Amino acid sequence: MRKVLLILYSLFVAVALYAATYTPDNLPVPYLEDKTQYVSNPDGILSQDAVDSLNTWLGQMEERHGVQTVLAVVEHIDAADTYDFCMKLGLKYGIGSKEKNTGLIILLSTGDRAYTILTGRGLEGTLPDAICKRIENHQMLPALRESDWDEAMLATVRAITKYVDGDDSLVGDSDFEHNDGDGTALTLFLLFLAGALGLTIYAVWKDKRMKSYCPSCHQYKMKKIAGRTTKNKLLGIRSHHDTYQCTNCSFIKELHWDEDLHSTGGAAAAGGALGGSFFGSGGSGGFSGGSFGGGSFGGGGASGRF
Repeated sequence: MRKVLLILYSLFVAVALYAATYTPDNLPVPYLEDKTQYVSNPDGILSQDAVDSLNTWLGQMEERHGVQTVLAVVEHIDAADTYDFCMKLGLKYGIGSKEKNTGLIILLSTGDRAYTILTGRGLEGTLPDAICKRIENHQMLPALRESDWDEAMLATVRAITKYVDGDDSLVGDSDFEHNDGDGTALTLFLLFLAGALGLTIYAVWKDKRMKSYCPSCHQYKMKKIAGRTTKNKLLGIRSHHDTYQCTNCSFIKELHWDEDLHSTGGAAAAGGALGGSFFGSGGSGGFSGGSFGGGSFGGGGASGRF
């Protein structure tokens, strides 16, 4: 009888281990069901607070710069090779746009003690291998060695968003055409001030415009009816939750944004709510699934073990 029980227990453990081993084909990708969900956390390794913050930051990065991200934290992957896993995942889904190739994959396999940051071809100028390795060494690894999975991912994404926010070449063209023949230090300084003022005014205007837009009737008639501020204990930052209702069709949506996410002063601070994400509520709201744009990966990024 004991032998039978031992065999059954061994089979149970084997099945459990097998079920917790992921491949690019069976890894859940929540983004395909809900375009606001960038984090795959099937084993529940990350806390919900961390997942919510990561989804918010990655959503803002896609909105501002077109960077499409899949971040996965699992216990085990097949063959324990995070780099090969990410390359196959990128090939399977075509993460990022086909035109700009601004896809990003971040994978942590806690049981295999391995990780990878994989950048699309269009991101390699902003996040070259050396920068990815620096982020891993200084932001990710200290937390990984303490088994603080939340902080490892939060610190990594914080660093990546700062680098990406500083690269204006990812979307659109330069605001000004440079004339080398007429350029002087004073002219450039004045142009910089004018540009900063213009960006600040535009950020404030667009923020108000976004808040007033109704995704149901497509009118700009949303009015704020309630608001609250909470403090994220994990990050030590304040989050704002505002509720808006359309005066035309009564549709209700909620706006959530982190006050200190990119508070670097100047225009960025003035437009702090610009990258907020809107959450529909009620029967007529909700999210639709996202889709990937056919991006490609050339192997840029960095990998390691801890």
